[in-house]
Amino acid sequence: MSDTHLGNRQYGSDVRREDFADAFEEAIDYGIEEDVHAVIHTGDLFDTRDPRLPDLNRCIDILQKLVDADIPFYGIVGNHERKMDDQYLDLIGRTGTAERLDRTPRLINDEVAVYGIDAVTKPAWHAKDFTLEEPPADTFTILCMHQLLEPPVPELFAEHPLSDVLDRVNIDLDALALGDYHESVGTVEQGTKVWYAGSTERCAVDETAERCASLLEIDGESLTRRESELDTRSFLQVSIEFAEGDGHAHAEDVLDRHEVAGRVVIVTLTGESSTVTARDVREAVMERDAAVCRVNDERGGPEIDISEGPTGEIESVDRLIEEKLAERNLSDIAVDIEKRVRTEKVAPSGFADEVTEQLTEAQAEAFDGEAAPNTGGDE
Repeated sequence: MSDTHLGNRQYGSDVRREDFADAFEEAIDYGIEEDVHAVIHTGDLFDTRDPRLPDLNRCIDILQKLVDADIPFYGIVGNHERKMDDQYLDLIGRTGTAERLDRTPRLINDEVAVYGIDAVTKPAWHAKDFTLEEPPADTFTILCMHQLLEPPVPELFAEHPLSDVLDRVNIDLDALALGDYHESVGTVEQGTKVWYAGSTERCAVDETAERCASLLEIDGESLTRRESELDTRSFLQVSIEFAEGDGHAHAEDVLDRHEVAGRVVIVTLTGESSTVTARDVREAVMERDAAVCRVNDERGGPEIDISEGPTGEIESVDRLIEEKLAERNLSDIAVDIEKRVRTEKVAPSGFADEVTEQLTEAQAEAFDGEAAPNTGGDE
């Protein structure tokens, strides 16, 4: 399995946080029911690098089911949860419920050798050492990674070519199990089976395919991958277009045409401005027993003529801010982040992770792919 993103409070909802944990637990239960010999997780176990204690405890409680069934859990660290030093997967490992994969093979039934390489930042990619310890003879080899590779990821979304990995790994790989891409896709390259299991819950409204976990059946040199769909909460997109004079009755009429109960409902408001607010629409959706509702208001407002701005000694606020920032000798990346926060409409749910990734990559680039020196402060 992959990309469980535990702790993801999607759309600011605690219901969604529970949904992500429930999907992870369902996937674990499926492995127990199938009496598997091991469970592997290809990164982004958690949604952030600092998960809440309740999310950590829920994760450990779920993994304890595997311990009770005598099934090992092996994982790697994804880009969402990656820290500069020790990882939360290491902390969980101290409870005896999980083990972090590395370049040394973990043997399953003396027949399968499993390796892991954590998510690699873009600046560190070309200097990354992909050398793996030689596996025992006559074992089926699987490498787990958390990267966007093409194929099977479409070139538009990929970060690196798949051949980069296969050419730089020093052993013959039978399989490459990947994470970070949230759809279940696969291919065969240079005789190596390559696939993404996909995420166990929907992390975005456009992730429309069913969520699943993969059952791997290995017999000698043969691997068969079978997908099992998970019973996750359904999404519904509703569009309400307002004409001049349309009010609450129009919005209610459109909502009455849809079954919203128990669903994550995304409503988009278009057309003319009206007395109906986004809050009104959200309340109407929740009154119909939706689990979660998000409203995107894209209606046009009144036209304002800004061709003639203020005159005299009044200066632009942005210009004043930028002059003050210039006096502080900030780095280019700090200036860029500040400007985006101040001048753009950023999405709170993803912007923090995006900035963290940007800072991590800048650190890696500044220190040639190594961790920044420990100055005694926060990372």
